[in-house]
Amino acid sequence: MAIEGKVAKVLANNTIVINRGRDAGVRPGMLFEVFSPEGEEVWDPDTGETLGTVEDVKARAEVTEVRERFSIARLQGTATPFGVMDLGEVQENLQRIFSQMFGEGGVQIRGFGMTSSGGDEEDLESMLGGPLKDLSKVQVGDAVREVRRR
Repeated sequence: MAIEGKVAKVLANNTIVINRGRDAGVRPGMLFEVFSPEGEEVWDPDTGETLGTVEDVKARAEVTEVRERFSIARLQGTATPFGVMDLGEVQENLQRIFSQMFGEGGVQIRGFGMTSSGGDEEDLESMLGGPLKDLSKVQVGDAVREVRRR
């Protein structure tokens, strides 16, 4: 059986703590997949009915240190083109750049869309009906499962 657990803590430098350790058979060098515990719901485009859920792997993590009841692992990357990064930071940096270019009240970056302040144009969040979340970001409570190397 593959070892399963959860992300117990997210540390700096793309490092996580897994709530499984030596007691559960974890060893340095083991590889784990990190994914959302509830999965991603899949809808039938013809009927509109839910077909179930699929696991969306956010990242892989290699165990670097093992303690009795937990392990420390370094994230290797995500399943997104953005890699292991916080998209909120990207949004903040874009806002800072546009503020310098167009002045403080000129352009608002919201939900990775752009709208001029006071204008009637919709931003990406409004068009999609709600706030956008960075689903690629590894979070406490995400599920982890050992990846068997071939």
